Amino acid sequence: MRTSLRRSDRRPLPRHGIATAGALAAAVVLAACGSSGSDDGGSGSSATGAASASPSGDALAATVDKLLEPTAGLPVPTTKLDGVAGLKGKTVYYIPITQQSSQFKIIGDALTSAMGAVGISLQICNGGANPTQITACVNQAIGANAGAIVTDAIPYALAANALGAAQAKNIPVLVTNQIADPAHPVSKTLGYVEGGGTAQLVAVADWIIVDSGGKANVLINGSTDSPSSQAYVQAAKDEFSDHCPGCKVTVNPISSANFPLIAPSTSSAILRTPGVNYVLSEFDQYLQPTLGGVQQSGKITSVKGASGSAQLAGLQMLASKNFLHVDAGQASTFQGWVDADAVLRLMLGKPLPTYDPVVRLFTRDNVSGLTLTAEGEASGEWYGPTAFPAQFKALWGMS
Repeated sequence: MRTSLRRSDRRPLPRHGIATAGALAAAVVLAACGSSGSDDGGSGSSATGAASASPSGDALAATVDKLLEPTAGLPVPTTKLDGVAGLKGKTVYYIPITQQSSQFKIIGDALTSAMGAVGISLQICNGGANPTQITACVNQAIGANAGAIVTDAIPYALAANALGAAQAKNIPVLVTNQIADPAHPVSKTLGYVEGGGTAQLVAVADWIIVDSGGKANVLINGSTDSPSSQAYVQAAKDEFSDHCPGCKVTVNPISSANFPLIAPSTSSAILRTPGVNYVLSEFDQYLQPTLGGVQQSGKITSVKGASGSAQLAGLQMLASKNFLHVDAGQASTFQGWVDADAVLRLMLGKPLPTYDPVVRLFTRDNVSGLTLTAEGEASGEWYGPTAFPAQFKALWGMS
């Protein structure tokens, strides 16, 4: 069953102003990434069981049911790419916002494998969640006359001057896990692969609507770290507005720059909002302080936890039935190969196809059949078939 949420299935992304580089530097980001999630233990009905009570009826419940299953086939592009062999010997720089998140290690490993398959070296430079360090990584790539630069979860504005300088030297730049920056539109040297940030939060919203029978009172711990993280939260709010007029949604703004304040702010937000029965951590990186805040509020027995950017620690939390009831994840290994395809096309001056993110919902029910190990996570098997590396290589004429 298809588990990706295609752009055609959803309304256009909300329009948000792009923050200035100075503001972004003050709130360095770990956007579109995370670390853990979990599902329900009996304080509410199952997604299927609540379907008849959902204000959107069986259609929304069917969407949730699809998202609970692995996909039958991952959406590998169909447009073949000629000329890849001519890129052999080049070096591509991969700059994740930080290497502290396992998501970026998985994507980096996948990129390394994909680039190696076509004779390209991958150089990883840790952004360190620091604008100065990110700029230094970009400048290092420029100095090395890199074949291309791939950034991950880094708003363009955070290193705009350096990224512009790279393109001025005809070094293509691929920005991943971020919405496109309207101030820096797509060009022959600049491309975007949005990833699953929007799709994940919309999927969690759908699950909550169905699970609650259309009567959810949701507190979202929403990251203010970047325009993209704010857009993901807005997409979730729009989903509730469109499909659940009986639901109430409150956003508690949080930031990586003020990590120690997340737990007390969560507790305060819960106590200010009577009747909260779902607390959604936008990314798993905020899951532990979010849980801490729920505990501080004294509402742990009446609140269901939800999260996005599911990774191994999150699914292990689900399996142990600790706080979380649902976690949405993106197929990170597959995403690494998608990013490889996109950067190869940029390097060859070809337009990028539309890439559909692969997103799945995990609950306490469906997580039990998964191999909850680092190897299981890296294989991509949680999301569907694992033959996609061979499919990409065939697409590039390397098989």
